[in-house]
Amino acid sequence: MPRGVMESHMSTDCVPAGVCGTPQTEADSARVVMVSLHTSPLAQAGNRDAGGLNVYVNALSSALAQAGLTVDIVTTDVDAETPAPADDVTFLEDGRRIHTLAVGEPARAEKSLLPAQVDALAARALRSLESVDESQVTTVHSHYWISGLAGIQLAQALSAPLVHTMHTIAAVKQELDPTTPESPRRSVAEAMIARTADLVTANTEHEIADLKRLFGLHDASLALVRPGVDLEIFHPPVGTDPRSGPLAGRPLRLAFAGRLQPHKGPQVAVEALGELRRMMPEVPVQLVVAGSQSGDDVLDLNALAEQAGVADAVHALPPMPHGELAELFRGSDAVLVPSFSESFGLVALEAMACGTPVIAHDVGGLSSLITHRRSGRLIPSLDPALWAEQLRWLVLHRRAWSRYSTTAATLARFYSWDATAAATLQAYRSVSLINSR
Repeated sequence: MPRGVMESHMSTDCVPAGVCGTPQTEADSARVVMVSLHTSPLAQAGNRDAGGLNVYVNALSSALAQAGLTVDIVTTDVDAETPAPADDVTFLEDGRRIHTLAVGEPARAEKSLLPAQVDALAARALRSLESVDESQVTTVHSHYWISGLAGIQLAQALSAPLVHTMHTIAAVKQELDPTTPESPRRSVAEAMIARTADLVTANTEHEIADLKRLFGLHDASLALVRPGVDLEIFHPPVGTDPRSGPLAGRPLRLAFAGRLQPHKGPQVAVEALGELRRMMPEVPVQLVVAGSQSGDDVLDLNALAEQAGVADAVHALPPMPHGELAELFRGSDAVLVPSFSESFGLVALEAMACGTPVIAHDVGGLSSLITHRRSGRLIPSLDPALWAEQLRWLVLHRRAWSRYSTTAATLARFYSWDATAAATLQAYRSVSLINSR
């Protein structure tokens, strides 16, 4: 029977023991190897190159382990504070096993050298996996293109199907942001991975359309797996929301969380704040930027704020653990996501779960996640003047803000990592059945 694109928008009432009805014995017999070479899933999101992918791999692998799967994660020491003296395996309390491969100081300093090590890393990963467990690997699941190259080799060596998640696609990024630097190898590698993988998962219908358009993929080789959010951490304020009602002289509090690079758009947020101050000089404003520099294009936030005339209103903070980030969102009137492109936008979902409306660029996954004029505002460009107009709207329409806040929190409850794990396990099962025929 031909298969259509698998839909992951399931009930969030999944229990770890059975993943939405999946028998525990079936989960117990499954062993998945997740590959994330260019960044560790345990790294702090917002620090260097760590972001939504790290959160995704960490949360999904944890949910799969709780569901009874044996989960190995293959990563490197490229994000570690200090280099690993040798390859190492860490056993987490939930049963996951983290295989950290040492890449050497040159690759730690310059990640563009990492693809040249893929063959050697794949061979060392295979030895590490076999050293802790000789049981059959039922699925290899790679994340991002560098890991996909290693995933191809691991899947072949282990006689296991390969599931791949792009997270971002080079061609999409460059269509929307031609100035963004990309490795010349990346697009070629992504096309090869798309052709080779048994299944490619996508975050949204929009990403599925991109995968079909750019790589010629068909429904049978695609699965829709929506990311989740930790609703125990990211939730609205308990009791009366202090943000509701008129500002009454308090600042309009805004937040940006993510890597500090031009593609993520913190400069748009700062410039929009300056435009708003010129529009409404009587309204106090505050923008908290939580993140650290990433990539070669250094952004000087202090200089940008000075130039925009809002040096007193922009506060830079380091990347935050989830608990602190949730507190920041619960104290903000809006979270700004002015990225040139986003395959999904986990920060936006986390903000919504806190009952915080999101103002975002109308692209990619953000267009699917945010309901315009119900849970936030979608802006068709990155013109700071247009963003300032939306911030002005936030000041003037506080009753509407309260409706947005309620709707955002309600919509976020449809997402959970248990549901993501259930959809992922369904995808694993489908490729295992196909390969066993």
